[in-house]
Amino acid sequence: MSRILTEDQLALREKVRTFARETVGPRRLEAYENPPFLKEMNRLMGEAGILRTFAPKSLGGDEMGVMAIVIVMEELSRECPAVAMSAMMQMNIPVNMVKTPAVADRWAQSALSGETTVSFASTDPVGYANYAEHPDIARREGDEFVLNCVRHFAGQGTFADVVGVSGLVNGDMHLFWIPADTPGVKVSPMPKMGVGAPWGRFELTDVRIPAEYVRDLSELVKDRQLVDVTGASKVSTHPISAMALGIAEGVWEKTDAFLRERTVRNEPLASMQALQHKLVRMKQNIEAGRSMLYDATQLVDVGQGDAVLDHLLKPFLTEMAVEVATTCMTLHGGRGYQRSEGIEIYLRDAAGLLIGECTADMHYSTVANLLNMPGALPGSP
Repeated sequence: MSRILTEDQLALREKVRTFARETVGPRRLEAYENPPFLKEMNRLMGEAGILRTFAPKSLGGDEMGVMAIVIVMEELSRECPAVAMSAMMQMNIPVNMVKTPAVADRWAQSALSGETTVSFASTDPVGYANYAEHPDIARREGDEFVLNCVRHFAGQGTFADVVGVSGLVNGDMHLFWIPADTPGVKVSPMPKMGVGAPWGRFELTDVRIPAEYVRDLSELVKDRQLVDVTGASKVSTHPISAMALGIAEGVWEKTDAFLRERTVRNEPLASMQALQHKLVRMKQNIEAGRSMLYDATQLVDVGQGDAVLDHLLKPFLTEMAVEVATTCMTLHGGRGYQRSEGIEIYLRDAAGLLIGECTADMHYSTVANLLNMPGALPGSP
């Protein structure tokens, strides 16, 4: 495959890059203490058409494939991964709604315009992919389902208008779409290191929703066993990997500029060979990650996706981003550790990506299973 982008993809990259630098960048630190800022950015991205680039034409989208999300995530993350995370949910979740028509009819368009804030809550307190220990969370009563459960780590959860909650019914996975103001829904913040506003903790007590808001996902998890490990998670692992790439690029660019400007003995720090080598090695890993991500994404978009490659992406890119962010923060000295300088946040955000959408070891277990290694069990969908 090729890293060469189409004219439409290049135009999208330039559009998002300009938005990130001119609109997001100057205010990026607001994202970590001011949730209304994220709602504002979602609305502005909706008005600019950025959120519709992945959506199918049936939703009024551009249908540009997974590569569209990758481009948007990468460019936004260079300035503010928190805004990228919000954009990922606003782009991905409406497309997921399409398979539940009543839900899509009610919320998909307003989510793509940035007016409705959407979230997803899938992590049970016993662990995201620990399906063998997941309790059933719902029962059917006539034309309704009644839910009782707790879900952790919901991005945008504290200010979402509607949330998708996944969980088991008689051991099979289902997805429930729930308005956040439904009686019995309690949302509380879960403060964290980075990546924007607090996660939401959802506690559902006798929450009733119509059956038309429910989707059967037993093709993914059945009888409390993960049954699909063929790369179905690419709609989230590819964007998360793109966020990692953008973080590494963004902090590298700011560090390169700093080392060229800051002097020691009247010479720029960037003139020191030891620091030049650090910058070059980081650039080497960034470009290796870009090639891996772009190739995997382009394969998916032409219908030749490689499940092994899809699962290798996130561990490689997220670990690379943490390494780059750590080195760059150190190269800034005390300034890099100061929150007001906006450098340490790249490290905090990169660390969060190590965990989101399954850890490296979970993906490695899945790859081992896909490679038919003896006794290997999948760890991630």
